[in-house]
Amino acid sequence: MKINWFSPIPPAKTGIADYTLGLLPALRKQAEVVLWSDQSSWDQALEQHATVRQYESERMDWVEFNRANLSFYHIGNNHRFHTSIWQVSRRAPGIVILHDVRLHDFFESLYRGHWQDERGYLAQMEKHYGDEGMKAAAQFVSADRPDYDGMAQRFSMIPLVLENALGAMVHTRDAFTELQESKRRPVVYAPLPFTNPGASSFATNGRPCEPYRLIIFGHIGRNRRLSAVLEALSQLPEKDRFHLDIYGEMDDAKSVRQRIQALNLKPLVSVHGYAPANELDGALRAASLAINLRYPTMGEASASQLRIWEHALPSLVTKVGWYGSLSAETVAHVRPDNEVEDIRAHLAAFLQNPERFAGMGREGRRFLEEEHDQGKYVETIVSLVKNSRELNLRKAACDLARRAGEKMGGWNKENGDTPKRVAERILQICS
Repeated sequence: MKINWFSPIPPAKTGIADYTLGLLPALRKQAEVVLWSDQSSWDQALEQHATVRQYESERMDWVEFNRANLSFYHIGNNHRFHTSIWQVSRRAPGIVILHDVRLHDFFESLYRGHWQDERGYLAQMEKHYGDEGMKAAAQFVSADRPDYDGMAQRFSMIPLVLENALGAMVHTRDAFTELQESKRRPVVYAPLPFTNPGASSFATNGRPCEPYRLIIFGHIGRNRRLSAVLEALSQLPEKDRFHLDIYGEMDDAKSVRQRIQALNLKPLVSVHGYAPANELDGALRAASLAINLRYPTMGEASASQLRIWEHALPSLVTKVGWYGSLSAETVAHVRPDNEVEDIRAHLAAFLQNPERFAGMGREGRRFLEEEHDQGKYVETIVSLVKNSRELNLRKAACDLARRAGEKMGGWNKENGDTPKRVAERILQICS
């Protein structure tokens, strides 16, 4: 079997690129993989496991594309990495793998920021959410301090992502339940896979002594709660016993540095910027505690959390969404409405009993190996490929039923529920 795989790939500075690189060796054992990329360059190691083809969304090699049995499109919340993928997915139906299920930020930044098309953004909000969406969007664009988080929670924009998809694949049970109840498209759930089995040796490395190193890494946006972490650290009487390392690109690095200076934390905090995988692994080996807060959550599972567990490292996470479902034996929870106090309390508890937190990291490593199995994830992908014919037939039936309903919409007063019965019959015949 042959599959098209649309995803950011290294050296793109996103965890989804690392996920693809880690998954390819197992995936190629089951299928021939063609990686489609709009990037100008990529890690040559990828070509050991897949054919890499460069594309532009408006200039696809459709002959080569159509040789595959099924296409997989990876969608996350950063338009820099996923715009072309989304555009192709609208023209050629496949399986959309949702790394986030709150995608308002993606479309708002794409339409209003990148494309400078505010009307387009408003039109999409009206199309998918009616008068309520249009009114909320109009208020959002005119506000002095727009409520990004509130809009993301109210309007997921998933209907826009899935409007021409064969189905969706998600990494959390909450996302599965949400999409299944919406009945937009078939949806499957598979836990985000552990894609770096070679990291098992990390767990045996001893943790250094004081100052204990705290680590935050990944894309540092407003929902990573860095301000609360800095505030909590500044209030801790024993703060000199810690050193905080921050790795990753930041949305507002200048404000972060100013905040560090204002809280007199400059000697205790190092801002490193983006780090390649080997450098980040070294930092994780040296760390004693990771901080992986997300609020509000965008409905995602966290590749960062899996990487933390790869190193048997204890971590602080927000008690919300997927993170809130994690056992207290594997993570320490921070309540969204009590962030600074909870972070400070956890840091103080760590100083009192570092071994208890080390045990939490070991339990996280065990949970990673049991619940985030790479082989089972690949089996789910293969099963979707094997069922691609049925998925295409189902989509054709749904599209035909929808068009029939639209054409017959004006018949309602004279024909009662006839349009509904026609649509249902179409689905029965074609399913």
